[in-house]
Amino acid sequence: MSRLKLKVAESRAVRILLRVAAAESVAIAGVLAYAVIHTAASSRGARTGVAIGYGAGAIALAALAVLLAWHSFRWSRASRAPA
Repeated sequence: MSRLKLKVAESRAVRILLRVAAAESVAIAGVLAYAVIHTAASSRGARTGVAIGYGAGAIALAALAVLLAWHSFRWSRASRAPA
């Protein structure tokens, strides 16, 4: 396999891995956001510290997903650059 083909295959694999990691981060952030809403609506009352922690985790994971998606886009643009 030539070096160019190997480089294209590696960049495609990295691009896919970055997108999968971004999708997983969004899914986990959604679950955490649901947990915050469910905790706030519970009849026993919300544990403020736990709800704040879940909210911070959801925000951090959403930011990570955006960062991973951006790097995936940049990685794909870099692999198309002329040699």
